Amino acid sequence: MSSRWRSMAILSLVGAVATALCKGLAFSVASTIRRHEKMSQGDLVTGRHHVRPIVQDHPLALGALTSVSETVLDIIEGEEMVDEINDIAESTEHYSATAAAAAVVAGAAVVATGSGSAGRRKARQPVLTLKGDTLEQTPAMVMYTVAYTVLTFGVLARSLMLAPAGSVLGIACGCVMAELFSGTFHWATDNYGSLETPFVGFACAAFQGHHLAPWTITFRPFINNVFKIARVGLPLTTSAALLLPPPLAAFAATIFFGQLLAQEFHRWSHTPSSKLAPWQRWLQSIGVAVPCAEHCRHHKPPFAAHYCILSGGLNPLLDSQPVLFWRRLEAFFFRLTKVEPNCWKGERGAEIRECALSL
Repeated sequence: MSSRWRSMAILSLVGAVATALCKGLAFSVASTIRRHEKMSQGDLVTGRHHVRPIVQDHPLALGALTSVSETVLDIIEGEEMVDEINDIAESTEHYSATAAAAAVVAGAAVVATGSGSAGRRKARQPVLTLKGDTLEQTPAMVMYTVAYTVLTFGVLARSLMLAPAGSVLGIACGCVMAELFSGTFHWATDNYGSLETPFVGFACAAFQGHHLAPWTITFRPFINNVFKIARVGLPLTTSAALLLPPPLAAFAATIFFGQLLAQEFHRWSHTPSSKLAPWQRWLQSIGVAVPCAEHCRHHKPPFAAHYCILSGGLNPLLDSQPVLFWRRLEAFFFRLTKVEPNCWKGERGAEIRECALSL
């Protein structure tokens, strides 16, 4: 039995190494294509024909051509979509369509950098629309983030020691719920509320304003990007540890910490793949972190789909025609409160409104 397990472990390790090598090759190929051929969004349709001859000549890729080709196309598509959504965010049409929902969330003017396509593809500058917002990293931010991380792993370790089986199940379920929670919170703050909304006003203004300058998040250091979630997560996770049995404490701690990870993965999804570290691209490629191309699909007006930002794994299900999860939520709350979500507004939102009210 032990020999069998050793063999399985060795095969798993070899498989992981081979996958990593193929993913690295894929990124190199994608970078080469973008550098020399300047592929456009339309070229993605025939991108496989560009990839295949390059990959076939490499001995490490002969047995994994299809997988590598798909990865290359994902990387290229992600790079192209980052450019596309940033262009949309700077377009006059976009500003007009989202002005009521986000442009004046803090009464601040938003200034586009450069003009025309060439100007926009030069270095963009961060746009801060909320009073008191900063890109700096302070000792207090570090304290909140470190304390919250230590607390979370402490709660998980304690739960696993006291109730191993139940806590493993709690963590697994917590991962799924963390993905769903990230989408639900994103949907709610995108579509409802404002800076004046009690408790979550800053989040509403931040998420809605994010559509105007989506590249700004890429300027934030890790601590600056997640400390607000850590600050809220500290009392919530502490309460869960004190009041709930170990499996439920592990479940709750996983959901809360998942929001911190979701915010950081969100930042990665706005960063061109060429600027991410190999391990970050790998986490995106295996579905742990939301891929760039997946999240960029959300950033097209009226911002009505692809809300989950942890892994993005639930988005195909929640947005699918039989489920239409967000449209059903919108219809329910509209019938209850008569308040229309932001994604129903404007010409682009009319179709979304009609769909929701038909359910």
